[in-house]
Amino acid sequence: MREDVLLKPLTTFRCGGTAKYFDEPASEEEIISDLRFARERGLPVFILGGGANCLISDKGFDGLVIKIGKALSYIDIDDKGDTAVVKAGAGILLMSFAMKIADAGFEGTEFACGIPGTLGGGVFMNAGAYGGEIKDIVRKVRFIDENLDIQEISGEELQFDYRTSVFAEMARADKIFVITEITAEVRRGNKEEIKSRISEYRERRMSSQPLDVPSAGSAFKRPEGLFAGKLIDEAGLRGYSREGSKAQVSPKHCGFIVNNGGEASAKEVYELIMDVSNKVHDKFGVRLDPEVRIIGDFGDGTRVEISSFGFKYGMPEDADLILDARSLKNPYWEPELREYSGLDKPVKKYLSGFPETGRLITGFRGAVLLASAQKHNGVFKVAVGCTGGHHRSVYCAESLAGKLRDLGYIVNVTHRDIDKDACDE
Repeated sequence: MREDVLLKPLTTFRCGGTAKYFDEPASEEEIISDLRFARERGLPVFILGGGANCLISDKGFDGLVIKIGKALSYIDIDDKGDTAVVKAGAGILLMSFAMKIADAGFEGTEFACGIPGTLGGGVFMNAGAYGGEIKDIVRKVRFIDENLDIQEISGEELQFDYRTSVFAEMARADKIFVITEITAEVRRGNKEEIKSRISEYRERRMSSQPLDVPSAGSAFKRPEGLFAGKLIDEAGLRGYSREGSKAQVSPKHCGFIVNNGGEASAKEVYELIMDVSNKVHDKFGVRLDPEVRIIGDFGDGTRVEISSFGFKYGMPEDADLILDARSLKNPYWEPELREYSGLDKPVKKYLSGFPETGRLITGFRGAVLLASAQKHNGVFKVAVGCTGGHHRSVYCAESLAGKLRDLGYIVNVTHRDIDKDACDE
């Protein structure tokens, strides 16, 4: 365990401050010891892999950073003939993992041979390229949960989707966990064809991506049915940078934000990401969400407190902003969902199945950002309401908090009426 460790050289963006505490454990037992250390001191925890998909604040991380690195970078390929079962530590570089499998004559990982970062990070975000994704090969993941217990979760339970997983959702909800081992299944292929695909993908990356400049890869998630880089280009932002900053929209690939010479601060990179998102929204009405994880405090001192409530019990008087989720379909009218709340999987699955839910939460986020900008150096209180305060408001409050945390905001969430009976008292 070390103190005041500079994180800048450990990230591909080449910016960021120091970690209050830092450790690179050699085993699951040491990880559990680290987590216990943080729990006893009330410290936040951030799990760092290859540093390829994160932007860490210049203010650093006022907690414990656990780096999953070389000690957990093993790989075992069990040849079953037509297939192979692969067990690998979460700290192995994703490119190394993919190449070792390809060299053994198995296909399915060619897409990952040029993706930076670790395998654990790849699982966290369901990394992918050229039509392939981690979800195509992962069958099981071993991890340490917030109770410091070792758990295993199957591929079906990982809830993989575009650049997300159940682990990403857990992180958005501020749950602590550490991925330690991945079990994958791959099929035998033709070695020459495998090598040919890897060579093709490598050439495409070299020709189209700014691999010689610090970046975190694609800066934005792909909007449904669209391409972030194309929208940025059509907004006239190719090569765009803010005055006096070395952070820039890559002239080579508009989906990348680069840190020229490693001279831009994390705040400059963050401000450019937000600026580009706003400019694209102003021109096309499409909001680009960061694919890069925003770690630490990038705000102006304002903290956001979000609470859910039921309109039937009365509106909270202390809220700076009240948001209404009653336009969404009501799970209460589904008999099998009545007993659950918006924290439970059945209700989450129900509400997330409607596109209007996502649009409403994105709109809520915009409203919070606009309104909170008028209040500095304090606490901004947001109340999200539905009829009874059990389903829609709870789900939307949690989802909104996750989106704001993705932007680097410090957010606390409470649910005012979740324990109340569905009757007046």
